[in-house]
Amino acid sequence: MNITSSFTVHTFTREDEMDEKKSKKFKRHQSIWVLSVILAILLLQGCTSVISKSMRQEVDLNLTFEQVIKDPDAHTGQMVLFGGTIIRTENVTGQARIFVLQRPLIFRDEPTAKDITMGRFIISVQDFLDPEIYKPGRKVTVAGPLTGKEVHPLDGIEYPYPVIAKKELYLWPIQEYRQESPTFRFGFGVHMGL
Repeated sequence: MNITSSFTVHTFTREDEMDEKKSKKFKRHQSIWVLSVILAILLLQGCTSVISKSMRQEVDLNLTFEQVIKDPDAHTGQMVLFGGTIIRTENVTGQARIFVLQRPLIFRDEPTAKDITMGRFIISVQDFLDPEIYKPGRKVTVAGPLTGKEVHPLDGIEYPYPVIAKKELYLWPIQEYRQESPTFRFGFGVHMGL
């Protein structure tokens, strides 16, 4: 039995070492790039509006609430996207009316919590809405056509409310910041929140 073995001796040169370092560096950069792209996609998905893309395409985003409140009848039939804080909800014969204090829309078309408003409007919904769910103080965002105005008394005046027929309506979740147990945070010093 004749066994032959062959050994190849490879000597590593400085160039091989450099190529190996470049390869590792490239792979590391490639991994960081892929993770960055995945993170960007996830963040962008969180930035989308609560109103569907198809509905947003129908809405006249250049039409401001200030323009509508000045002359609701002039904009009848136009698709709008507005939001605000619920003042009250009324149900009459299978139809709901949500009275809303308008607020500017911010991130994801959420009404801002700041004390900024251009007026009030009504959302008309062809269904019963429970006033305990759609209660005062809750935030809403609505998209739909302007159907005109309704005049209602408001602190001794007759107030013209623009009316929006609901196509899409989003009731924002209640955000409670109640802490049930003490928290400890560390930084420069120690703080105990109660």
